[in-house]
Amino acid sequence: MSKRTNGQGWSLNTSDTQQVTQQTEIKPPEKQRAVFAVEKRKKGKKVTLIKNLALSDADLKDLARTLKTACGTGGTARDGEIELQGDCRDRARIWFEKNGYGLK
Repeated sequence: MSKRTNGQGWSLNTSDTQQVTQQTEIKPPEKQRAVFAVEKRKKGKKVTLIKNLALSDADLKDLARTLKTACGTGGTARDGEIELQGDCRDRARIWFEKNGYGLK
């Protein structure tokens, strides 16, 4: 929690923060099985979801950035999955096959 100090501004006490460590076993691309799905959101918008990737948060964000560029669309990486705007299953599958990922 942030606490007020005597005239020196705010300070962060690390003992008050919860430290959540999430250990994810990172596998090489050829041993992973990416799962593709399309979900319909508000106002009929479609979103391509790529799940079941055993990557760290930083690696997942880098992969999402690369996929967004390859597919020419927007998206994000959150909750251990990658979301791409629109129905990009075909383009994403082609990219994953070229880069040696397993598909399901």
